[in-house]
Amino acid sequence: MAIQGTGLGILMKNIQTNNNPSKQFGDHIRLPLEKIDALISTKPLLILGIILIFISIRALLFVAKSPPALTSGETDSWWAISLNLIHGDGYSLCLSKYFPFCSPENQLTAMREPAPVLFFALVAIMGNESLWAATFAEFVIYLSIPILLFFLTREWSNTRAGLVAAFLWALNLPALDLIPQVSSDLLAGLLVSVGILMTLRARMTQRTRDWFSAAICLGLAVMSRSATLVIVIVVIAGQCIDFLKKKLDRQQLFRSVITVTTTTVVIMAPWLIRNQIAFGQPIIGSSLVGYNLYRHNYLISTDNYLRYVAGAEGYDATRRLIAEHAAEITGTENEAKMESFYQKAAVDIISAHPIRYLQLCAYRIMPLWFNWRVLEAYGIPTGNHGFIIMGIQIMFLLLACIGLTKNVWRTWPLWGSVILISCAYMAVDAQLLYVMPVMPLMISLSAGGAERLLEVLSSTFNLDSH
Repeated sequence: MAIQGTGLGILMKNIQTNNNPSKQFGDHIRLPLEKIDALISTKPLLILGIILIFISIRALLFVAKSPPALTSGETDSWWAISLNLIHGDGYSLCLSKYFPFCSPENQLTAMREPAPVLFFALVAIMGNESLWAATFAEFVIYLSIPILLFFLTREWSNTRAGLVAAFLWALNLPALDLIPQVSSDLLAGLLVSVGILMTLRARMTQRTRDWFSAAICLGLAVMSRSATLVIVIVVIAGQCIDFLKKKLDRQQLFRSVITVTTTTVVIMAPWLIRNQIAFGQPIIGSSLVGYNLYRHNYLISTDNYLRYVAGAEGYDATRRLIAEHAAEITGTENEAKMESFYQKAAVDIISAHPIRYLQLCAYRIMPLWFNWRVLEAYGIPTGNHGFIIMGIQIMFLLLACIGLTKNVWRTWPLWGSVILISCAYMAVDAQLLYVMPVMPLMISLSAGGAERLLEVLSSTFNLDSH
């Protein structure tokens, strides 16, 4: 026993410690983690800047490899409407593949929501109608989202999780495809991210100005992708549940619900009024809803119905439908009339096959979150790139589930929005592109899961060090 107090005893103890492989391995892991944590605590914006540089370089290399073109994604419609608008032709572009009775006198459209059209019209004016100017605008939006992800995730978690969220945005490969396109998805994702960030703050402060800011962003998101209207419903429903859980008084509930509802309606009103004047009936979002509802659900009257319907098959299906109702068709129907026609036909089929319809809706979670068999419907093999995307999506979902283990009620604006918009699309049509507006929310939740794993890792090696 006496040997422990001597110099020999101390030397033997040091030798034993140094010969402990577990302790040495723990130190090799723990010390870098401590340095990283210290850097995160003292210079988070520096790390965020490095992440943004990495994301920027990656995005620029992608654009250099895939430059913008009129045939890229939905550019042919969004950009064309924007150009028609600034050329004095009004909000017009009737596409006969969706609405077969287009004519030079019948070009008014409600096919695309107004916020991105007006935004890209401004970009076209400032950029001399160059697609590169539109691509630059999309690049700025793309790069703004990881910045918002940092602040959004920090709002409900912590700084380290915020930085993880910003980095995870680089793994969202489908978002890269949207940079050289003119579409609404990145803009909608940006607006949804700001709207939910302000919603989280408004829940803490219950200030009217915070609710007003959240409602403006969410209202503009609805005018970018009409399906995001369900996010407004999530926010209002969450406030009502907070009231029932005695977290709010009646005045706070009334003020927040009225602010969100009124602001959203005011933002949507010009579009509704314009459609009423142009078509003789209101169209809340897009005139393509009826078309998509029929195209993607007509097949439940057949035996092979658990699949995605590509454009060529959809074209044939709608033409057959029109031929079957030739006696009811005048040949002069505008978009609104055809939207109602398609919608009625879809509802009739769904009503006749409700079980099959529910099965198809459940199946759509696969193409919605993993693009499962979407490319094959167009005759394109999925390939390694497609399987990598599927793997990343699975990782996001698993990490999000881990992140929710202790943050369910704090994060209801995020996961409630993701779930409800998924249900909305699964009821009509589903592919991975459609969840882009809520992918920042999913990535924020995933960062929370990564943070939980990092906490476990840190605790493990801290225990080993004692």
